[in-house]
Amino acid sequence: MRIDRHGRIAHPVHRNGRPIGDATGRITGEGIGDAVSRAAARAGLTAPTELLPDLPPRWSGHSLRRGFATVAKQAGKDLIETGRHGGWTDGSKSLAGCFDQAGIWDETNPLYGIGL
Repeated sequence: MRIDRHGRIAHPVHRNGRPIGDATGRITGEGIGDAVSRAAARAGLTAPTELLPDLPPRWSGHSLRRGFATVAKQAGKDLIETGRHGGWTDGSKSLAGCFDQAGIWDETNPLYGIGL
């Protein structure tokens, strides 16, 4: 995939005889998911199947965004700055959920280490 200086796919690209990207030259969510899935496979990663056991395992662009929020939280980064960098609106409930779940089992959980 080639990206021009404006962040668009430079020329129409085809995969298996089908064009990828949309009419404006931007990569689609499906294209991002395909790229992430291939990279995950090369790295030997497997998608979790326990959450959606009836569907084939699949990575997506959301995997990157969610992973970014999780790692930012674990590194002690600010919620607001993380959200702005990742494109969430200020006060985003979905980002807050990512942050809450990122610390569910570690020392950032207020119940951590109190013997419960």
